[in-house]
Amino acid sequence: MYVISASGTVICSVGSPVRTLEMTVFSSYLSRRSLFASSVALAACLASPAMVAAQQAPVRIGLLAPLTGTGGPYGKEEEQAARAAVKVINQAGGVLGRPLELIVADDETQPTAGVAAVRKLIDIDKVVSVGGVWSSAVALAVKPIALEKGVLLSVVGSADEITDGENRNLVWRFQTNGRSWGVAFAKAMSRDGVKTASILVLQTPFTQSTLQPFRKSFTDAGGKVLDEVSFNAGQPSYRVEVERIFAKKPEAVFVAAYINELSAIAKEAFRSGYDSKIYAFGNAAGSNGQFVKNVGAEVAEDVHHTQQVPVAKSAAYSRYLKEIDKPEGTIMTFGAQVFDQIVLTALAIEKAKSTDATRFGSEFPALVNADAPSIGDPAEALKALREGKPFRYSGAASDFRFAPNGDQTNLTYGHFVIKAGESKLVGEIR
Repeated sequence: MYVISASGTVICSVGSPVRTLEMTVFSSYLSRRSLFASSVALAACLASPAMVAAQQAPVRIGLLAPLTGTGGPYGKEEEQAARAAVKVINQAGGVLGRPLELIVADDETQPTAGVAAVRKLIDIDKVVSVGGVWSSAVALAVKPIALEKGVLLSVVGSADEITDGENRNLVWRFQTNGRSWGVAFAKAMSRDGVKTASILVLQTPFTQSTLQPFRKSFTDAGGKVLDEVSFNAGQPSYRVEVERIFAKKPEAVFVAAYINELSAIAKEAFRSGYDSKIYAFGNAAGSNGQFVKNVGAEVAEDVHHTQQVPVAKSAAYSRYLKEIDKPEGTIMTFGAQVFDQIVLTALAIEKAKSTDATRFGSEFPALVNADAPSIGDPAEALKALREGKPFRYSGAASDFRFAPNGDQTNLTYGHFVIKAGESKLVGEIR
């Protein structure tokens, strides 16, 4: 493209290296308007290289993942999913004609480390959004920073408090909340005919948030909670807690904990000869087979777990598994949730025609709640956006909708039981 002066003279080329620059001495008869127009054109020419560079620069998005600490077993899954989603979006042309660039930071599963990492992502790396955010404690710590800086925060933490308050369309949850998960556990036990249960709970904002809803739903269905014991992560032993809870011989024990603690508790209960059924989070007892590897098939036998699961025949989930080279049927819930985070962020930027989170964040509900044909493949969704065709994104982790506060609705939970070292789906809970 060329910038032309009011008199028809080529001043310079724009959008490619400037080969020539012709300056003309204007004669006295050149009007002031023509002179002004030529000056504006020349200014545009001189400014254009920076403008073009800005337009072509990558759009930076952050991933705050638990690469170390308690959440370490899940961090790599999140990073792999985020990179897969970025690859898919960039192969489809990026957003607003610009590629996405992923910046990854380790929150160490600690609020203090998470705050330091998110400040770097926002202040130094200049990301427009931060995804991942597995730990509820980390999410609660970094949320005020994201709101202050006007950066979008998408989380997979489940503590109910994360979406409380005025979030200005900047905070979105891509996981079930603790309240809904607690109810799902109660439904699973009730369907299995369990009448008495006890609770062993790790002290975190997320795990604690599941307890009251579990208690209410379980007792409303005719069940009785015999006892509840809290414990801390990283204890050298859980024998005292296990003996207190299992010795009362409840039919089931709700172990609200992550994979490392669940592994230690399951081994202790097995060694002590207790036979109460264990019900656990899918991200602990499932974990793509890691729990069974930790404790062995004999210890893991008949452990129940529930988890928000990818919908059947999901185009988005199939694309995700293909990108990470996993076979159909593999359950990788956290990865699927992060895949949805990145895809929806890209779609929102494209729809809003802006990388300002205070503008594109408000597009999230319309992209999944619209009364329109569902599209799961991210590339097809981008194509539909650019062509102005109505659609709604059907996610990889679930065919979810968004509530006004940023929580997901319309979720399906899988109820699994481990048999001979394999997790078998025995029912779905809604």
